[in-house]
Amino acid sequence: MPADRLARSRRAMLRATAAGVIAGVLSAGIGARVVMRLIAILDPSTNGAFTDAEATVGEITLEGSAQFLIFGSILGAVSGLVYLGLRRWLPVGKPWRGLAYGALTLVTIGQPLFDPANVDFQIFEPVIVVVALFAALFFLNGFVVAKLLDRWHPEPEYQASTRMPRITAGVLVIFLVLGSILFAGGTIGLVEDQGSCLSAIGSGNGCAVAAD
Repeated sequence: MPADRLARSRRAMLRATAAGVIAGVLSAGIGARVVMRLIAILDPSTNGAFTDAEATVGEITLEGSAQFLIFGSILGAVSGLVYLGLRRWLPVGKPWRGLAYGALTLVTIGQPLFDPANVDFQIFEPVIVVVALFAALFFLNGFVVAKLLDRWHPEPEYQASTRMPRITAGVLVIFLVLGSILFAGGTIGLVEDQGSCLSAIGSGNGCAVAAD
């Protein structure tokens, strides 16, 4: 690989990482903290409950906030690099790439977050609002990383081709459709189980106090 091409690739990756870190801090870091606070306000009856993540509802600690920021930075960096590689294949116009990328990440790697076995979704009500708030963070992440990276490192002109882009875009659409179906099915299961638990054991060990 020529030196100038290697340098361009390095700059692109650094900019993608930086854009991803900023997006991750805003969404998975600060955004997640805000969402959790909103959920506690919406359902004050859960104040003091123990969650599956071993946190106490209503308590905001410096350690917990720092963990969210670190976690968001790491996930964001990976997200930025993935967007750098995927953006040319997203089957939408440039203004919609961020939202499309957010939707794609939500219904693929975001699926485990909305696991029906997670008792936290059995504690908080209304669960459909909880799901919507957390889902919005994926769209926020996609929007921010796309806006920043497309400005800092505009997509270069690629050699004209039709077959490969159509195949790749088709695969992404299939992932999006199938993922959306699975996500909808999982959300229905969460709604059916909402309010069935008052407090968790923690660490994925289930419900400690079941609702009457």
